[in-house]
Amino acid sequence: MTAGLGPALLDGLRAAGPREALVHGGLRLSGDDVLEMVSAAVARLTERGVRPGDTVACLYGDGTESLLGRIVAVALGCPFVQVWSGVPVEVAVRALRALDASVLLYAPGRRDDVQPLLAAWPMRVRQALDDELFLSPAPGPVGEPHPADPGAVSFATFSSGTTGPSKIVAYAHRTEAAHLAAARAMFGPPPWRLLVTPRAGYLRKLFALWTLAGGGTAILEPDGPPARLAEAIEREGATHLMAGRPADLYALAEHLEDAPADLTTLRLMIYGGAAAVPARTARAAGRLGPLLMQNYGTTESGFLTVLEPRDHARPELLMSVGRAAPGVELRVRAPDGTDLPPGEVGEVWVRTPQRMIGYVDDPARTATAVQDEWARTGDVGRMDGDGYLFLLDRAEDRLPGGLYAHPIEHVLTGHPAVLDAAVFALPHASGRVLAGAVVGRDGRRVDLDGLRALVRGSLGERCEPHRLWVVDELPRTPGGKPDKAALAARFAADAGTGAGAGAGARAPGGPSVP
Repeated sequence: MTAGLGPALLDGLRAAGPREALVHGGLRLSGDDVLEMVSAAVARLTERGVRPGDTVACLYGDGTESLLGRIVAVALGCPFVQVWSGVPVEVAVRALRALDASVLLYAPGRRDDVQPLLAAWPMRVRQALDDELFLSPAPGPVGEPHPADPGAVSFATFSSGTTGPSKIVAYAHRTEAAHLAAARAMFGPPPWRLLVTPRAGYLRKLFALWTLAGGGTAILEPDGPPARLAEAIEREGATHLMAGRPADLYALAEHLEDAPADLTTLRLMIYGGAAAVPARTARAAGRLGPLLMQNYGTTESGFLTVLEPRDHARPELLMSVGRAAPGVELRVRAPDGTDLPPGEVGEVWVRTPQRMIGYVDDPARTATAVQDEWARTGDVGRMDGDGYLFLLDRAEDRLPGGLYAHPIEHVLTGHPAVLDAAVFALPHASGRVLAGAVVGRDGRRVDLDGLRALVRGSLGERCEPHRLWVVDELPRTPGGKPDKAALAARFAADAGTGAGAGAGARAPGGPSVP
């Protein structure tokens, strides 16, 4: 599959033919429908002077238009820069300048973002992803894109911003082929009928593209309560569910305890993007059966591990993110780069064909992140003797006293009144101190002092948060991870400087973190 994602996408749509390929609300498009719309867009953009090799930037939205825009770029033989909502203009412009973008596509909901981008980087062709583009008469079937160098840039996106400003990540055609191959190896042979929710973040459209490339049906389900998701799985006969974060999977499993639904078509329920809570994962696995699969990965290196359905039957593995994904090598290394034995804590390094080419316009950072074909993840963890990886935290987020956030967050979220939690550090008169934010479950009262005592009793006094707040929802990065920098900035002024600062509180100034 070294030709890349593009040829596989077009072949998959042709294989789907008159069958459903893309579903979003009331919109139901067959493979033939999608190819006809893509053909019309290719013809219009070609008339406007777009040629193979031109870099296409896209202001991405939540609907099907952006997904179709990516397929249009594939059919044109054009590299594609995916600009998510929330990416700062100056960061996007760095990517467009470095990759010499000359074409701008934009989702209708992103019209307000067009002029600021064009003011900083003018592009000769700009086009809304609307009916005018997709429904004009098409001259004929979509042809094959011009052959491309497997090592050339095919796609650029932006890192999740977990540890600071977003970085611009470039993939080659062979990288995208490796992503698709890994997905098929883990999720089973196509075609899939895959349902994915907005909670999957930027993975939503990637999963949809991989589904289309296999001749399957991608169902983009709107966000909603667990009851609506369960109804959609049953109505659509989904074989695969991209459930998003662990908390979303747990909510679905708990709903099904009270309101059973027919999920017999499901073969796999995939989740990831945040730390799982072992007790709640065990309960979900007990309710849902051998369907659960957890993935851990990074924007820079793709899928890294998989916790398979059979692993979910072993309680001792539910704090693990699994073993190396197909084609991936994992190492846990000391600061000097030497490999550590099982059980020792260090940084996770990977070698994989899914690895990025590098950071756009940042060779120094690329040289730090990738060394001798091995990529640094920036995540700290340990590996057991059977190759299961247990993550502890981001290297940059190490807490005062050499502590790690995940064990403390596991204790907090293990309490029946807590839905979600994030632990971070705040400045204090005596230095940096532990703090945290928790989300209550189902309107239950959250006893913050009791939670601090729970951590103290489970992990020791030094792991006890100095201060806790209740929030309605944790802020998230574009990749779906808790935005701890935002939390620290929000609560820094309220951390207190004396002995009286240890009490818990609801988020000051309002019920939620903006």
